[in-house]
Amino acid sequence: MAIRPYARDDDHADDLLQDCWQVILERLHRYGGRGSFVGWAIAVSKNVCRMRLRQAKRAGGREVGLLDAEEPADSAPNPEEAFVARQRREALYRALGKLPARERDAIVLRMLEERDAAETAEALGVSGPAARALVARAIFKLSRMEEIRRLAVDGLV
Repeated sequence: MAIRPYARDDDHADDLLQDCWQVILERLHRYGGRGSFVGWAIAVSKNVCRMRLRQAKRAGGREVGLLDAEEPADSAPNPEEAFVARQRREALYRALGKLPARERDAIVLRMLEERDAAETAEALGVSGPAARALVARAIFKLSRMEEIRRLAVDGLV
């Protein structure tokens, strides 16, 4: 329900979802493991939607009806949300476990431990371009996994 308030219709919501996932995957290295992945992904998605809304307004596009998009989120922990977040985190870890060891190590170093490209390459014993290729390949594989796709569908729309 994070994207739909920004969309004119279901087709527009699908387009926004694709834009959001593209940005999430591009910025996955910024997710530091603080808080839930889903919470971070939803925040990124809302920012992408707001950016697209501003671009549409500047270009003279149609107004988009925001339902309750600007309403502040309740910050109190909800046991059900905590349970769902734990399930999603476990799904992410299962997906990471399906990657080849070098790709998984590259993702963990670069994105979860937030090491820069040079540190990641050094820790893996490869060149900078090779480390970037490992990370890119891992992101591509993760994006194709059912566990990650389910996270996108369940958590962002």
